[in-house]
Amino acid sequence: MKYLYQRYDGKIIKYEQIGDNEYIDLKTGIITRTNDYVLLGKLSENIIDLIEVGDYVNGYEVLDKYLFNGEKPVLETNGEETNCKCLCNSDIKSIVTKEQFEEMKLEV
Repeated sequence: MKYLYQRYDGKIIKYEQIGDNEYIDLKTGIITRTNDYVLLGKLSENIIDLIEVGDYVNGYEVLDKYLFNGEKPVLETNGEETNCKCLCNSDIKSIVTKEQFEEMKLEV
């Protein structure tokens, strides 16, 4: 299976390729044909490319993002045991963007 990720309007959307230039949004079931419809926002086959400082990955805030050996992106988070946890693409299980976090928070 081939996936395509899109960061748009403060959310990250996961698409699965179902045919030549055809992708289905796994949350809504809406099919997008990339040759008929221009996808807006940032696009990548690697979800880590779309993560920004301030997002939350696997429950931890992203403090920094940098290239490892000049090639693979790595995230630095405030991990629970060492105050620093480095993550690569395959380690990512959940994401809450900083925009989603701001939208959900309740100020008292």
